[in-house]
Amino acid sequence: MKLDSVHRTMIEALQRDGRMSINALAEHLGISRSNAYQRFERLVSEGIIRGFSAQVSPPEVGLPISALVFVTLDQRLWPEFRAGLSSIAELEYFAVTTGGHDCMLLIRSASVTRIHTLVSLELASWESVKSTETVFLMDEQWSWPELPDADAPAAAQGPALGQETGMTRFIRQRRPAPGE
Repeated sequence: MKLDSVHRTMIEALQRDGRMSINALAEHLGISRSNAYQRFERLVSEGIIRGFSAQVSPPEVGLPISALVFVTLDQRLWPEFRAGLSSIAELEYFAVTTGGHDCMLLIRSASVTRIHTLVSLELASWESVKSTETVFLMDEQWSWPELPDADAPAAAQGPALGQETGMTRFIRQRRPAPGE
């Protein structure tokens, strides 16, 4: 499905307020209620809009500690690892990654002790897990990326990741001050 500017504006409005009514959406977009409803239904049926959910504040619901757990796996045991993820009650998000680790888990918990137990005792006992690296989150900010303009040529939207500089990873190192 090719998205036009009305579809994009609709998606952006729903990202800001998923509870917006079709009437309010139609008014916001300057289109008829029927047109808004048809467009909305098509975005859902095509899988572009995958669902709606309440965004909660983890600390306010008893999950004040968050960590990213980077996992390196025995490549032969991916199916076992994936199947085991459903047993982690604290898992919010999972992604397969490139680089030094195979995947990343976003864990939300009531305590550092629980994350320590999860990583060092539970995950470490899985045969599929070769190693882990845990990074605790100090602060978070969420935003939705701006949708690219459908009519702009790909070059106008910027180079592909790493294409301009050839880099996919950037490490900033502190330079010693003169005399150090």
